[in-house]
Amino acid sequence: MSTAAATRRRTVLATGALLVALTATACASGAVEGSSIKPSPQAAVSAATGSTCAKPDVPAGLSTQHVMSGGMRRTVVVYYPHGHKPGGKPIPMVLDLHGSGSTPLQQLAGSEIAATADKHGFVVVAPQAGIPFIAGKSHGFAWNVPGVPLMNGVPVPHGAPNDVQFIRDTIAAMNKALCVDPKRVYITGFSGGARMTSQLGCELAGEIAAIAPMSGLRMPGNCKLGRPQSVLSFHGTSDGTNPYNGSKQLYWSYSVPVAAQRWAAADHCGKGVQKQVVPGVVSTTFSNCGDGRQVVLYTVTGQRHSWPGTPESMAKGFALPKIDPNEIMWSFFDSHPLDTAVA
Repeated sequence: MSTAAATRRRTVLATGALLVALTATACASGAVEGSSIKPSPQAAVSAATGSTCAKPDVPAGLSTQHVMSGGMRRTVVVYYPHGHKPGGKPIPMVLDLHGSGSTPLQQLAGSEIAATADKHGFVVVAPQAGIPFIAGKSHGFAWNVPGVPLMNGVPVPHGAPNDVQFIRDTIAAMNKALCVDPKRVYITGFSGGARMTSQLGCELAGEIAAIAPMSGLRMPGNCKLGRPQSVLSFHGTSDGTNPYNGSKQLYWSYSVPVAAQRWAAADHCGKGVQKQVVPGVVSTTFSNCGDGRQVVLYTVTGQRHSWPGTPESMAKGFALPKIDPNEIMWSFFDSHPLDTAVA
């Protein structure tokens, strides 16, 4: 395990007790309880102007908040990095979307993103999807991806919340409450959360600087990009849920390389260039895209349906590659801010 991965593991263990406590509260009540975000006018002005920020409306570490969207009180879990000084510059924000049948707390634990946030000083916001969903033994929620059935092939229930609008409302609320840098808002997600991330990368291209769908990269069929979008993705060749080479499932038909190629075409990129990063990991990079954007796919031989780089992510007989995907993701995000201010 690399030094960065070991540090990340220690931070995950350090926050584990709080994750367990919050999860227990959520299970006992049927919903995660917490305070509602009440944006500070001073923070809102600071985020827009880039000047000194007010104290954020959340504590350092984990907290559960709520955002009003579509007349509903929706749940988000926030991880505010330790060591980030209130009153400093606006902070970058990464939205981390859980998979089908999962929850925000499970996603934060599974992605191990807290340590990366502490190291690099960005806030993580993990929203909760709007459709109750059971996947095997996991009872959680699924995203309402426009025009796409659920993971089990069932159509989205009538009257399901508009999750695209929910994410838009979450970004607006968090931008103000946390004094977020509007040019450095990013989205990642796993599995169903990666498919939702792909959708948002298209629909909210004017607000999202870059996306990183993990084990679930798609190119929305109805996508009409308002501007080119930077895209990073990891996907394993042993993924049995979202097969690397595609499947007959309605939500997952074409292959992952085709998805990357479609994003590259939409971004008006040049031809993809392949490179072996470390044994078992090959990157395909599409550069020379519009507005300086970039599309990069990391293919991990032997990786199962999991967040890359985490324990138990590899199929039997395959060693964990000696890279830190979270560090790679943040480096990609950090080098791709939004090219223009949000109107």
